[in-house]
Amino acid sequence: MSPRATAGPTAAALRRFRRDRVPMIALAFLVVVTVAGVLAGVLAPFEPFAQLAGPPFDGPSAAHLLGTDDLGRDVLSRLLYGARVSMEVSILTVAGALVVALPLGLVAGYSGRRVDQVLMRVMDALMSFPALVLAIVLVAVLGPSLTNTMLAIGVFLVPTFCRLVRGQALAVREEAYVDASRSIGTPDRTIILRHVLPNLLSPMIVQATTTLGMVLIAEASLSFLGLGAQPPQVSWGAMLRQAYEFILVDPSLMLAPGIAIALTVFAFNVVGDGLLDALGRLGPGTRRRKGAQLGLTAVDRRQDDAGGGDPPDPGSLLSVRGLRIEFDTPTGPVTVVQDVSFDIARGETLGLVGESGSGKTVTSLSVLRLLLAPAARVTAGRAFFDGRDLLGLSRESLQQVRGREIGVVFQDPMASLTPSLTVLDQVAEVVRWHQDVSRATARERALEMLGLVGIAPERASSYPHEFSGGMQQRAAIAVALVCGPKLLIADEPTTALDVTVQAQILDLLRDLSARLGLAVLFVTHDLGVIAEIADRVVVMYAGQVVETASVRRLFHSPRHPYADALLRSMPDRTPWGEDLATLPGRVPPPSAFGPGCRLAPRCAHAEDVCSAQPIDLRGHAGDDDHLVRCRRAEDLVLDRSAR
Repeated sequence: MSPRATAGPTAAALRRFRRDRVPMIALAFLVVVTVAGVLAGVLAPFEPFAQLAGPPFDGPSAAHLLGTDDLGRDVLSRLLYGARVSMEVSILTVAGALVVALPLGLVAGYSGRRVDQVLMRVMDALMSFPALVLAIVLVAVLGPSLTNTMLAIGVFLVPTFCRLVRGQALAVREEAYVDASRSIGTPDRTIILRHVLPNLLSPMIVQATTTLGMVLIAEASLSFLGLGAQPPQVSWGAMLRQAYEFILVDPSLMLAPGIAIALTVFAFNVVGDGLLDALGRLGPGTRRRKGAQLGLTAVDRRQDDAGGGDPPDPGSLLSVRGLRIEFDTPTGPVTVVQDVSFDIARGETLGLVGESGSGKTVTSLSVLRLLLAPAARVTAGRAFFDGRDLLGLSRESLQQVRGREIGVVFQDPMASLTPSLTVLDQVAEVVRWHQDVSRATARERALEMLGLVGIAPERASSYPHEFSGGMQQRAAIAVALVCGPKLLIADEPTTALDVTVQAQILDLLRDLSARLGLAVLFVTHDLGVIAEIADRVVVMYAGQVVETASVRRLFHSPRHPYADALLRSMPDRTPWGEDLATLPGRVPPPSAFGPGCRLAPRCAHAEDVCSAQPIDLRGHAGDDDHLVRCRRAEDLVLDRSAR
């Protein structure tokens, strides 16, 4: 296995950070400033306090690149020595605050109870004072000096760091792996060091980096007020204070320290933002792309797959043509869905099936551009709905389609329902968003829809947590259908339910589809469910459609080895006493997709040529209603004894 494949999360984060050009430039600037400060004694042409090194208020020259101040001191030399002091104060202050806050936050977050209450009340009290005012008071009491400045700034940093650590520790201590460690008798000290602390490092590194810039500004402010660096010490804040006294004589003296402070603080913030991206918020190169907006998948169709420009089926409600989707990953962009095409007629239920990782959910959610942006983007294809290309609509136009013409039901109803609103309010909210009606009318229609899905009026004002899983899914279906959409996208809506409730939800969807003339795109991995509810089925594997046919034809005469393997793995098709049929191996990750048949490594019927070249999806025996992506579809003989 390659080093890239075996690299840990730290190495992967470093690679992501190195690829981000802007934070790397900012980091290089900070390194230059720090090195210049450390080597100020070597680089500075004059001592920082050497008076009359040149004429007072002298402008830039060959001898004094940034000129001289009121006492004839070289501004460049003072700027270099000031960098040493300002960076030293920032780094030592943040480090000291972390040393104090880290154990306090860990103890408060992990132990909880009285210790947590006492520590957090103390932190709340410290945070109740304005930070800079508190620092000024402390320095005034302790006396002006850089040491007291660091102490004063550190006092108001400790509560911020402590609360961050405590919040992260509270979340981590509830994880299953922490409970597992407790169950085998691991001491709390070991759990904190080995399990809790490593999970806090990422947010702490990001917070510390951005805080460095804030500390630099705080030190400069205190020094500007005469409470920080004292002569003969020099810092950028002290240079600003001295330059301010002569602002009417030579205002240019404020430029050098002012620009140095601004650029350094900006660099700290940019590096912090880059670390945030690298440590998990986004992948490499996933800063805002063209078309990437909150809640709207980016569409960047620079080059279309074959089929992306094919016209839609005039008899279809939804026609997807040549869809291709890319995700940004730590190793670069990868194609997760490629050349996906299918049609859904009005009132038809189309099943989208395949193993986990085959691209079913990605395909279904991309139709409404609901995939996370900007990490995901559509790079080719069309999705025609009632003659309109959904992938080409503006955000405003797409919002009118979502919920109004196309409804979506997700796998976990508890996660898709807002816990702070009653079920009635959530259904009524959809009505009021898409229709110009009064609140009373919206609630009336919401009650009607809830009744249609089997929720009694007296339960409508309940919160989601007061419902069982089946009732929550009924409520989610009501939210999706209350505005009378033409198409329902159901993303594995029965997976999290027990068998009895699953049958009830399937009966409900089948009844609603017939009663409302509703077309359904039903995403699932369960062919048994498909047999009960779907009219046609699309089988996906490794991001591609491998077979499309009517349910009856697919179940009786599959032509792709993968569809055949899925049918064989159904428990009710396995004779009593025999082992359940399985397909060896697993779906390859998108980064490992080959040019030819992606099932070839797992297929008993594969030949060498199968993996060499791309295989088109074409009609079996000239039948355009039965499409197969298999080089041997015409001559392959599949054993149907299990069917």
